[in-house]
Amino acid sequence: MKTHVLTMPDGTKIVYDEYGNDTLTTVLLLHGNGSSARYFKRQLPIYAAHLHVIAIDSRGHGRSNNTQPDIKITDLISDIEQIRTTLHLDKVVILGYSDGANIAMKYAIQYPQHVARLVLNAPNLTSEGVYKILWWGDNVAQVATAAMAPVSAYAKRRHQQLHVMSEPLNITCQQLADLAIPTLIVIGEFDLVKRRHIEHIAEIMPHAQVMILKGHGHFVTYTNPRKFAQLVAPFLIGGNDAKI
Repeated sequence: MKTHVLTMPDGTKIVYDEYGNDTLTTVLLLHGNGSSARYFKRQLPIYAAHLHVIAIDSRGHGRSNNTQPDIKITDLISDIEQIRTTLHLDKVVILGYSDGANIAMKYAIQYPQHVARLVLNAPNLTSEGVYKILWWGDNVAQVATAAMAPVSAYAKRRHQQLHVMSEPLNITCQQLADLAIPTLIVIGEFDLVKRRHIEHIAEIMPHAQVMILKGHGHFVTYTNPRKFAQLVAPFLIGGNDAKI
């Protein structure tokens, strides 16, 4: 493993880890809200055996800082693009989990020419696609962390992270319909993201397929990382065949 620190134009330092052979297909790993690249730690041996892996600590998460008052989706997209250009990568495969899956969709819409395949684990276009338990009564968590922000550096950081959850993705049906990228959407049988919401996304995207993991919930990549990695690795590595 090699750890890199990339300084963005606004002074933010983004940390990412590099695994595997850089002559192989590159996959970018995008973690969920409040997490870090370590979320994928137990999946990495499977991916790194066949892929060039870049595991990113998103802006304001893990070892990466954030120089701005809030974490904005546009900044997260720019950070990914800066990493891609720095590494001189033409096309990448992206695996995103939860909020990371949402960012992966936004990046692919903005830079479709640079995305070969997408694996979206529990994405959602709006809060309506998520059972309310995930949103803690909508804005309760945001209000609580905002109140604690003056006395807690952690709470201030968490407040910035939660800002991303409340920012609209603004992804249109037409944008999804135009996204001609092979896509695998994965959710657990008992996921916090509604199945009908996932099926709606897959119906719009022209080259999307859905994998439902029986007996699992929203955190399957953490509770059973090896199984998840073994199931999605064939799609990441070579094309449209996943072990569904």
